[in-house]
Amino acid sequence: MPVIAVRDLAKTYSTGAVEVRAVRGVNLDIEAGEFVAVVGPSGSGKSTFMHILGCLDRPTRGSYELEGRDVSRLTRDQLADIRNTKIGFVFQGFNLLARTSALENVELPLLYRGPSVRGAERRRRALAMLDAVGLADRVDHMPNQLSGGQQQRVAIARALVNDPAILLADEPTGNLDSTTSREVLDLFRQLNA
Repeated sequence: MPVIAVRDLAKTYSTGAVEVRAVRGVNLDIEAGEFVAVVGPSGSGKSTFMHILGCLDRPTRGSYELEGRDVSRLTRDQLADIRNTKIGFVFQGFNLLARTSALENVELPLLYRGPSVRGAERRRRALAMLDAVGLADRVDHMPNQLSGGQQQRVAIARALVNDPAILLADEPTGNLDSTTSREVLDLFRQLNA
Protein backbone atom coordinates (compact mmCIF):
# COMPACT_ATOMS: atom_id res chain seq x y z
CA MET A 1 0.00 0.00 0.00
CA PRO A 2 1.40 3.45 -0.86
CA VAL A 3 2.15 5.86 1.97
CA ILE A 4 0.42 8.56 -0.09
CA ALA A 5 -2.31 7.86 -2.66
CA VAL A 6 -3.87 10.84 -4.43
CA ARG A 7 -6.65 10.53 -6.99
CA ASP A 8 -8.07 13.34 -9.13
CA LEU A 9 -6.97 15.87 -6.49
CA ALA A 10 -8.02 19.45 -7.11
CA LYS A 11 -8.08 22.70 -5.17
CA THR A 12 -9.96 25.78 -6.31
CA TYR A 13 -9.92 29.09 -4.46
CA SER A 14 -12.72 31.60 -4.93
CA THR A 15 -11.69 35.23 -4.73
CA GLY A 16 -14.90 37.10 -5.34
CA ALA A 17 -15.96 36.58 -8.94
CA VAL A 18 -12.69 34.88 -9.87
CA GLU A 19 -11.92 31.19 -9.34
CA VAL A 20 -8.28 30.15 -9.14
CA ARG A 21 -7.65 26.50 -9.93
CA ALA A 22 -4.43 25.97 -7.95
CA VAL A 23 -4.30 22.16 -8.25
CA ARG A 24 -6.00 20.30 -11.12
CA GLY A 25 -6.62 16.57 -11.23
CA VAL A 26 -3.41 15.22 -9.69
CA ASN A 27 -2.92 11.45 -9.45
CA LEU A 28 0.07 10.16 -7.52
CA ASP A 29 1.26 7.21 -5.44
CA ILE A 30 4.29 7.53 -3.18
CA GLU A 31 5.73 4.37 -1.68
CA ALA A 32 7.65 4.10 1.60
CA GLY A 33 11.27 5.16 1.18
CA GLU A 34 10.73 7.15 -2.01
CA PHE A 35 12.43 10.52 -2.45
CA VAL A 36 10.05 12.67 -4.53
CA ALA A 37 10.38 16.24 -5.77
CA VAL A 38 7.43 18.33 -6.91
CA VAL A 39 8.75 20.88 -9.39
CA GLY A 40 7.23 23.61 -11.49
CA PRO A 41 7.24 27.35 -12.06
CA SER A 42 6.17 29.85 -9.43
CA GLY A 43 2.39 29.88 -9.07
CA SER A 44 1.89 26.36 -10.44
CA GLY A 45 0.29 25.04 -7.22
CA LYS A 46 3.27 23.28 -5.61
CA SER A 47 2.77 24.84 -2.16
CA THR A 48 -0.99 24.30 -2.29
CA PHE A 49 -0.38 20.64 -3.13
CA MET A 50 2.15 20.36 -0.28
CA HIS A 51 -0.34 21.93 2.14
CA ILE A 52 -2.95 19.35 1.16
CA LEU A 53 -0.44 16.50 1.58
CA GLY A 54 0.54 17.96 4.95
CA CYS A 55 -3.09 18.11 6.13
CA LEU A 56 -2.92 21.90 6.40
CA ASP A 57 -5.59 22.34 3.73
CA ARG A 58 -8.35 20.22 2.20
CA PRO A 59 -8.88 19.48 -1.48
CA THR A 60 -11.92 20.83 -3.29
CA ARG A 61 -12.24 17.54 -5.16
CA GLY A 62 -10.62 14.12 -5.25
CA SER A 63 -9.23 11.82 -2.61
CA TYR A 64 -6.11 11.69 -0.50
CA GLU A 65 -5.20 8.60 1.50
CA LEU A 66 -2.33 8.66 3.97
CA GLU A 67 -1.22 5.14 4.90
CA GLY A 68 -4.57 3.86 3.64
CA ARG A 69 -6.64 6.36 5.64
CA ASP A 70 -8.86 8.88 3.82
CA VAL A 71 -7.79 12.14 5.43
CA SER A 72 -10.35 14.31 3.64
CA ARG A 73 -13.05 13.19 6.08
CA LEU A 74 -11.14 13.72 9.33
CA THR A 75 -11.91 16.35 11.95
CA ARG A 76 -9.57 19.26 12.69
CA ASP A 77 -8.32 17.51 15.83
CA GLN A 78 -7.65 14.29 13.93
CA LEU A 79 -5.76 16.23 11.25
CA ALA A 80 -3.70 17.99 13.95
CA ASP A 81 -2.81 14.60 15.42
CA ILE A 82 -1.69 13.35 12.00
CA ARG A 83 0.41 16.47 11.45
CA ASN A 84 2.12 15.95 14.79
CA THR A 85 2.74 12.22 14.55
CA LYS A 86 2.88 11.24 10.86
CA ILE A 87 4.23 14.29 9.02
CA GLY A 88 7.36 16.39 9.47
CA PHE A 89 7.49 19.85 7.87
CA VAL A 90 10.49 21.84 6.67
CA PHE A 91 9.68 25.30 5.35
CA GLN A 92 11.67 27.80 3.29
CA GLY A 93 11.53 30.38 6.08
CA PHE A 94 12.70 27.95 8.83
CA ASN A 95 9.85 29.04 11.18
CA LEU A 96 12.04 28.81 14.31
CA LEU A 97 10.98 30.55 17.51
CA ALA A 98 13.35 33.52 17.84
CA ARG A 99 13.81 33.54 21.64
CA THR A 100 14.14 29.79 21.92
CA SER A 101 17.34 27.75 21.70
CA ALA A 102 17.98 25.20 18.99
CA LEU A 103 17.30 22.45 21.53
CA GLU A 104 14.00 23.99 22.63
CA ASN A 105 12.92 24.52 19.00
CA VAL A 106 13.48 20.82 18.31
CA GLU A 107 11.67 19.79 21.51
CA LEU A 108 8.56 21.77 20.55
CA PRO A 109 6.73 19.04 18.55
CA LEU A 110 7.30 16.65 21.46
CA LEU A 111 5.57 19.08 23.81
CA TYR A 112 2.46 18.83 21.64
CA ARG A 113 2.42 15.10 22.28
CA GLY A 114 1.49 15.89 25.87
CA PRO A 115 2.58 13.92 28.91
CA SER A 116 3.41 10.84 26.84
CA VAL A 117 6.90 12.28 26.23
CA ARG A 118 8.39 13.54 29.49
CA GLY A 119 11.14 16.15 29.91
CA ALA A 120 14.17 13.84 30.02
CA GLU A 121 12.94 11.85 26.99
CA ARG A 122 12.15 15.08 25.07
CA ARG A 123 15.67 16.35 25.73
CA ARG A 124 17.28 13.01 24.77
CA ARG A 125 15.37 12.80 21.49
CA ALA A 126 15.98 16.46 20.59
CA LEU A 127 19.72 16.13 21.32
CA ALA A 128 19.88 12.99 19.18
CA MET A 129 18.21 14.78 16.26
CA LEU A 130 20.51 17.81 16.54
CA ASP A 131 23.47 15.44 16.56
CA ALA A 132 22.07 13.66 13.49
CA VAL A 133 22.02 16.96 11.54
CA GLY A 134 25.49 17.94 12.72
CA LEU A 135 24.54 20.53 15.34
CA ALA A 136 25.48 18.81 18.61
CA ASP A 137 27.74 21.79 19.39
CA ARG A 138 25.00 24.40 18.81
CA VAL A 139 22.15 23.16 21.04
CA ASP A 140 22.10 26.26 23.26
CA HIS A 141 22.36 28.78 20.42
CA MET A 142 19.44 31.03 19.54
CA PRO A 143 18.35 31.21 15.88
CA ASN A 144 20.02 34.63 15.42
CA GLN A 145 23.31 33.01 16.49
CA LEU A 146 23.08 30.42 13.70
CA SER A 147 23.78 30.68 9.97
CA GLY A 148 20.93 30.13 7.52
CA GLY A 149 22.12 26.59 6.87
CA GLN A 150 22.31 25.86 10.59
CA GLN A 151 18.81 27.25 11.11
CA GLN A 152 17.52 25.00 8.34
CA ARG A 153 19.23 22.02 10.01
CA VAL A 154 17.44 22.89 13.26
CA ALA A 155 14.18 23.00 11.29
CA ILE A 156 14.96 19.58 9.79
CA ALA A 157 15.76 18.15 13.25
CA ARG A 158 12.46 19.57 14.55
CA ALA A 159 10.60 18.01 11.61
CA LEU A 160 12.14 14.60 12.33
CA VAL A 161 11.97 14.48 16.13
CA ASN A 162 8.60 12.67 16.17
CA ASP A 163 9.91 10.06 13.71
CA PRO A 164 7.29 10.88 11.04
CA ALA A 165 6.39 8.57 8.18
CA ILE A 166 6.64 11.52 5.77
CA LEU A 167 8.97 14.51 5.58
CA LEU A 168 7.58 17.39 3.50
CA ALA A 169 9.92 20.21 2.52
CA ASP A 170 8.49 23.29 0.80
CA GLU A 171 11.39 25.06 -0.94
CA PRO A 172 13.79 24.17 1.88
CA THR A 173 16.77 25.74 0.12
CA GLY A 174 15.02 28.89 -1.17
CA ASN A 175 16.68 31.18 1.39
CA LEU A 176 20.12 29.56 1.25
CA ASP A 177 23.24 30.13 -0.83
CA SER A 178 24.20 27.47 -3.38
CA THR A 179 26.83 25.76 -1.18
CA THR A 180 24.51 25.52 1.82
CA SER A 181 21.66 24.40 -0.47
CA ARG A 182 23.78 21.47 -1.64
CA GLU A 183 24.61 20.59 1.98
CA VAL A 184 20.91 20.59 2.95
CA LEU A 185 19.98 18.47 -0.09
CA ASP A 186 22.82 16.07 0.77
CA LEU A 187 21.41 15.83 4.30
CA PHE A 188 17.97 14.95 2.87
CA ARG A 189 19.57 12.23 0.72
CA GLN A 190 21.41 10.83 3.76
CA LEU A 191 18.22 10.82 5.82
CA ASN A 192 16.35 9.10 3.00
CA ALA A 193 19.06 6.44 2.71
